[in-house]
Amino acid sequence: MKIKSIIKTDKLTDHVIYTDTDSIFVTTVPMMDLRYQDWSTGTADEIAVKVNEFASEMQDYLNDFYDILAPRVFNVPVDKHRLEIKKEYVAKSGIWIAKKRYAQWIISDNGVPVDKLDVKGLDVVRSSFPKAFGELMSTVLITILRSGTQSELRDMIMEFKHSMTTLDINDVSKNSSVKGLSKYKSDLGLFRTKKGATAHGKAAVVYNDMLVHYKTAYKYSPIKNGDKIKWAYVKNNPLGVEAVAFKGYQDPVEITDFIKTYIDYDKIFERELHKKLQDFYDALGWGQVVNEQKKAAAFFSFV
Repeated sequence: MKIKSIIKTDKLTDHVIYTDTDSIFVTTVPMMDLRYQDWSTGTADEIAVKVNEFASEMQDYLNDFYDILAPRVFNVPVDKHRLEIKKEYVAKSGIWIAKKRYAQWIISDNGVPVDKLDVKGLDVVRSSFPKAFGELMSTVLITILRSGTQSELRDMIMEFKHSMTTLDINDVSKNSSVKGLSKYKSDLGLFRTKKGATAHGKAAVVYNDMLVHYKTAYKYSPIKNGDKIKWAYVKNNPLGVEAVAFKGYQDPVEITDFIKTYIDYDKIFERELHKKLQDFYDALGWGQVVNEQKKAAAFFSFV
């Protein structure tokens, strides 16, 4: 079959946005501009119908080509080859951070109108990511994909940053599981760990040592290998520890109060969120998350 329209250009233009193992993402904007006048002013459903129409033509055209390619190049009969291309999503917008790390705002899924966020490989969907950060990142992604401005994003992030002190420690602590605790515990005393211990492993050792320190080990069970934990960085404190783990249930009040008193929001934000936000800004060509020095000082300090 023949495609209704072709794009005429003086030079070869690559309209492929991204390719993966078995997927290809292509912009239809040039063809849409050629075929439909003022198509971009239509509703999401109207745009999806037009893109699906074009995608169906491309799908049939390429599959017809595969029927020619298979016997001529690979010596495989037309009815035996497995080469096939199939349209899947129509996305109104998308952002690609790196290979297998991207998000799209999908308006059609296999021809069915939808309105949903699709995320692949980003921390938004990882179970280890703190709950409050995941919610913020989802909002950031939606704002970006719905053409939010840089100033809107900056204000949103700064507001979240300064609201962190009001959030429950469960919502800003990282999730993890622990193993090899016996390898991390040092024989030199409480709150001492061996070289090479992971950050969450150290935090788990600290929790168990705090049970001894606060004389609550008889009442509360320690963290064991295989347990799911939460953990957070803490500021300078009398015990000299850098991070503390907790279970999120049946924890001694002495430990939860210690975390609430010394939790290091700046370090948590920097380690867990800032770089991920910067990845978005880099993909968009927006420079630093906060450019102006005065704003940066306000942004990165809990005062």
